[in-house]
Amino acid sequence: MNQVGIEDLQETAHAASDHFCPVNAALEILNRRWTLHILRALLSGHGRFNDLGRVTGINPRTLCTRLRELEADGIVARKVGEHALDVEYSLTPMGLELGNLLSDLSGWARTWIQAPCVE
Repeated sequence: MNQVGIEDLQETAHAASDHFCPVNAALEILNRRWTLHILRALLSGHGRFNDLGRVTGINPRTLCTRLRELEADGIVARKVGEHALDVEYSLTPMGLELGNLLSDLSGWARTWIQAPCVE
C-alpha cells in the first residue's frame, strides 16, 4: 500500500475514534465481568462486602476490583462505618436509574426473546 493509502486509513480510523456512542459506552460498563451480578445484588438490598460475595459467588479480590470500578464510574457508593471492616455499598442515583433500565431491558427480553428449549 502506498503512503497516501495508509494516511487515508489512519485519518478514517482517527475520525471514527472521535465519534462517541453513549449506548456503546454504557454497554462497555455493563459487559464487564460480574457487573450485572453486583448490580442485581445491590438492587436486592445486599450492601455489605461479605454479603455481596456470598450472593454473587465472586472471589473477594475480584469483587473489590469491580466495586472500585463501579464507584469510579459513579454507579456505586461506598460508606465506611465506625470500624474499618464496617463497609456498606449502595447504588447512587445513577446506579438506581441503571436498575430501571435493566428492568426495562428484562421486560423487552421476556417479550421478544424466546428461552432456549431444555430437554
